[in-house]
Amino acid sequence: IDTCRPHLEDAGIRISLEMEAPALPLLGDRDALGQIILNLLSNAEKYGGGEVLIRVRREEGASNGLACVDVLDRGSGIPVNQRGAIFEPFHRLHDSLASGISGSGLGLTLARRMAQAHGGAVTYSSREGGGSCFTLRLPVTGNQNETSPK
Repeated sequence: IDTCRPHLEDAGIRISLEMEAPALPLLGDRDALGQIILNLLSNAEKYGGGEVLIRVRREEGASNGLACVDVLDRGSGIPVNQRGAIFEPFHRLHDSLASGISGSGLGLTLARRMAQAHGGAVTYSSREGGGSCFTLRLPVTGNQNETSPK
């Protein structure tokens, strides 16, 4: 997030970070997990209406809980009839030639697949008050001293 902040702010995006959870130990590939968040931030930049909130929190449910990163924006959201397809390869809500928004339509597909490879998920929900919320959920490890494999 710190790496992306200068670019987003230069593009006129207001970015906020809420840390609602203490350290959340994860076992995974740091670069892949960073790429997931980068893909979600890139979408928020393109479609988010100039305001992005990143919220890091813990969600109970799995044996040790889930580490969650929500990327929330105030864009137009995703129409109900399109929500099932947004994670499909090459699916784009906007015509790239007409809208001038660059991209291949692979970002969400790759983000979801990388999350699944880590035993997690990337999901979409509407944001209360308008906009989108993409959530990365990953299982928290039981031992806080575990380190990521290289």
